[in-house]
Amino acid sequence: MPPFFIQISTINFLPYHRNMTQHSIYVTTRLFISIALFLTGIPSYSAEDKKELTDSSDFVKASVIVSTPTDIIYSSMGHCALRMECPSEDLDYCFSLEMNAQPGDYLKFFNGDADASVRAIPTSDYISEYQKDGRGIKQYELSLTHHEKQLLWKNLDEEMMKPPHLKFNYLNTNCVMMVIIMVQNALISEHIDYGKLPWYATTNNGDCVRHLTGSTPWYEFLYITLFGSNCDDYFALEYRMSPLSLVEVFSNAQIVDDSGARRPLFKSAPIELAHQTHFVKASPVTPRILFSVLLVIVVLITIGEWCWGWKKAAKVLDALLLTIQFLVGLALTYTSTVSHLFVTRWNWYLIPCNPLPLVLLLCLGRKRDFGKIYLFYTIILVLFILATPLSSQLDIDHQLVVAMFAVRTCSKYLQYRKSVEKK
Repeated sequence: MPPFFIQISTINFLPYHRNMTQHSIYVTTRLFISIALFLTGIPSYSAEDKKELTDSSDFVKASVIVSTPTDIIYSSMGHCALRMECPSEDLDYCFSLEMNAQPGDYLKFFNGDADASVRAIPTSDYISEYQKDGRGIKQYELSLTHHEKQLLWKNLDEEMMKPPHLKFNYLNTNCVMMVIIMVQNALISEHIDYGKLPWYATTNNGDCVRHLTGSTPWYEFLYITLFGSNCDDYFALEYRMSPLSLVEVFSNAQIVDDSGARRPLFKSAPIELAHQTHFVKASPVTPRILFSVLLVIVVLITIGEWCWGWKKAAKVLDALLLTIQFLVGLALTYTSTVSHLFVTRWNWYLIPCNPLPLVLLLCLGRKRDFGKIYLFYTIILVLFILATPLSSQLDIDHQLVVAMFAVRTCSKYLQYRKSVEKK
């Protein structure tokens, strides 16, 4: 099953990490002592066993909790976790997928190799931490059977006891996948029927990313840039959901047993645990506005170069564009060939943005016929712009940047032709 984008949103860095060893020991001891009271003595989870303990089905309560996004890139799509409650034993924890916050792990994050693990955090601490950032939290109780809730808690407890063994990846190892897998694994002789899916869950990955990041145009621009040709693919549902879209999908989903009996996946209406006071505000200067202005500046400088002799301004402009192209090209080459953070596949923007033009200029720029390379590259850039409708990764925002390169390479070729004609 192929991995999906998008979840630059699901990682969280909580202050518990600084004292996580001590906190984990406390949580583990508390869980082992208390959970044993109702887990011990249930060696199997057969369909027949599900009929027992019906009257005590609320002894354990399992819920999905979802927090709203922030302006920070790693939480720009929110966060989700599982809340497990046992009031009679005074147990109430949020199980959340967290990335290690050691200095080396921050660097590994950009390669998709950062260690991550499931951690149990007291719900009161979990909520207060999100409230500090003005983030809202809603709880959606799951309509699992008593034994399924026990099994879910048991699986979460066992996962929490493992040393960090997961590699955090926005695409396939994130908070959304943790919730989905844990809920699915807890079902006994049952499965989830998602029913009618929202439109963005059935379209190509590029349009799905644009929908999920619609309120933050710059993050949309970044994700589409790095996602490469995977924008044109159609990944499985589990890999194309953010925490907020997970709620929409789960709200329409049903649990179906072997006999065909159905019940909603969410047991009741959501409960607000924390009121949202901070709302993500999109920058008034979107990528399209900025790059349109820059393209106009490039055109004006190019006209000034030909009409009024703005040679120095044109040289500075070319140096800036080449440097940006070189650095972006290196980043795209890295993410497409080495990094595991995004899917390592072909990226269309390696055509206009790659390190080769600057390398060729430094190595062959003094050759007499080097100007012909500008013509070749101009043709490539123009064809690339015309190919916009052919790929979901290609859009107007990005092509405005490509147009800047095309204007300057065309100007450089015309200068070469003019010098040849004079000779």
